[in-house]
Amino acid sequence: MARFIQTPPTETTNVFTGDANYVHDHGSASATWVITHNLGKYCSVSVVDTANTVVIGEIEYNSVNQATIKFRSSFAGKAYFN
Repeated sequence: MARFIQTPPTETTNVFTGDANYVHDHGSASATWVITHNLGKYCSVSVVDTANTVVIGEIEYNSVNQATIKFRSSFAGKAYFN
């Protein structure tokens, strides 16, 4: 019988790449967020509520500078664009 040993991942240091990012603070509760980030790219997006709990939404890219995120219920929080 073959035995496999998994090597733990090594820790790496992130190097600043100069890539732009944007943090959107959505202060009022809403189920639809339309966000203009002006980064000129289709970003990866992470969203958290005011308790810093990750919230999953449906992201529609309106352009390389704007996205609409729809959620099942209204809340306030932050969207991180990378």
